[in-house]
Amino acid sequence: MTAFEPIVNGSLHTEVTNSIITAIALGQLRPGEKIIEQNIAEQMKISRAPVREALRELATQGIIEYTPRKGVTVAALDVQSIREAYSLRACLEGMAVNLAVDRLSARDIKHLENLSKKMTKYLEQNDIDNFIRCDVEFHTLISTNSGHLKLEKLLQNLLLQTRLYMLMSKYNLLINSRLDLEYGVHDGIIREIQNKDKAGAEAEMKKHIHNSGENLIFFLQNKKQG
Repeated sequence: MTAFEPIVNGSLHTEVTNSIITAIALGQLRPGEKIIEQNIAEQMKISRAPVREALRELATQGIIEYTPRKGVTVAALDVQSIREAYSLRACLEGMAVNLAVDRLSARDIKHLENLSKKMTKYLEQNDIDNFIRCDVEFHTLISTNSGHLKLEKLLQNLLLQTRLYMLMSKYNLLINSRLDLEYGVHDGIIREIQNKDKAGAEAEMKKHIHNSGENLIFFLQNKKQG
């Protein structure tokens, strides 16, 4: 099976972007490896334009990089870059939930609870793609209720990098039969939102994101040692 399958439905640019992210997460594209635009276009049976657009967007988020004489390559993954990404997310999303506590309606909170339940169900089914879809929706619902447009924009600019790291983390948990670590990861956040405790919600969000980053680092380091 090739890393890049022909597109059946959806936006070409989005499908190419997600395919490249998934290939990196699964190790089909490794750090430092050259990405051949024409090869991806041929495998996905599309023109090179959407591939070029996807590569530009991935480059802005540091997932790939343009290197003199080497062309487009997968960016290196190291502990420092992962910790920086997660620490930045923790600060931004901690601020977002703090601001959102007073703005989330009872209906919004019920939706957060339903998303959390769905996430556990998908984990039990080893359905990582739908787990991540619900996870992104959970965090997006909070950030859009922050009432802070610049904060929302900053989080949107981290979305592709976030998706990559989430895929890597969840696939590693799946391989090591430890998806149970993710059961109810948002329960503490929801509880503090229900209690209208801004500081508590912010602390729970920061702890959740910090733990996610450390789990990813743990599995990546163990893989290198193995």
